[in-house]
Amino acid sequence: SPNGFRDGDMRTLGTEWKANVIRWQLTRNWGKPGTDRDLAEYDRWFDAELDDLAKALDACRKYGIKVVVDMHSPPGGRYENHDLAIFNESVYQDHWVSNWEKTARRFKGHPAVWGYDLINEPVQNAPSPPGVADYLGAQVRAAKAIRKIDADTPIIIEAAEWDSAAGFKDLEPVDVPKVIYQVHMYEPGEFTHQGVNGPWKPVTYPGVIRGQNWNKARIRKTLQPVRDFQLACNVHIYAGEFSAARWAPGAADYLKDAIEVFEEYGWDWSYHAYREWDGWSIEHGPDPNDHQPAKEPTDRKKLLLGWFAKNRRPRP
Repeated sequence: SPNGFRDGDMRTLGTEWKANVIRWQLTRNWGKPGTDRDLAEYDRWFDAELDDLAKALDACRKYGIKVVVDMHSPPGGRYENHDLAIFNESVYQDHWVSNWEKTARRFKGHPAVWGYDLINEPVQNAPSPPGVADYLGAQVRAAKAIRKIDADTPIIIEAAEWDSAAGFKDLEPVDVPKVIYQVHMYEPGEFTHQGVNGPWKPVTYPGVIRGQNWNKARIRKTLQPVRDFQLACNVHIYAGEFSAARWAPGAADYLKDAIEVFEEYGWDWSYHAYREWDGWSIEHGPDPNDHQPAKEPTDRKKLLLGWFAKNRRPRP
């Protein structure tokens, strides 16, 4: 959360809502190319983030929540074309690996850590230069470095093309023990992100979007590359992000259909996002101009809490 650790948020999520996992983002400068290139300055920020994470982990243990540690903002940042510097410049890839080593040494054995999420939404539009590992090779490199320190905590690998289902078409399984593969689901973007990056023009789900009829069957078809990969490689799948803008007509129906597909396939999942930007908030109503939490539970909140009620609680 860009808001930092707040014990009350974790208490609500675990004790009242009965959620059992969160994806804790180590994030800043999202969408601002050319940032995070001063490594000394980056490390000052990163070390402070690890201190905040330590507080969150202790609270999550207390409230029965597991934590995915997500390296959302790696050293070097993104270029204008959204490529990550760590796939193109060895100085940033080396530093990214060393920061994962630092993280694993610090949190190895913490009972609240569910997994190390190596990188958020890889994008690589051109081959890596000689001597620099590409998006998957870099993750394997970091995973093997972590395994020398921590043999037990699951490591989470993300696919290309923003960790979309399409990225699984060319994904190869990695030779690292205890790996989970993550997918993000924001298709169709015209629905999920309506009004997020520009003027709002209502797009309804289910319905015809981008010239295609979008419904549960279409969600299933979109996720088919992930399902094929799961079955072919016998691997663990985690839908780490999915959402729809709170003002999107039919947002609750979209979330319901996505979750039902995840559950049918035996995937773990986490909704994006909890008490971050109010555009994704299940506590706020559908009016984009109303930035106060709704007085009554929204249909999206009721949906998620209904699923959270089925959760098995982690052992303290």
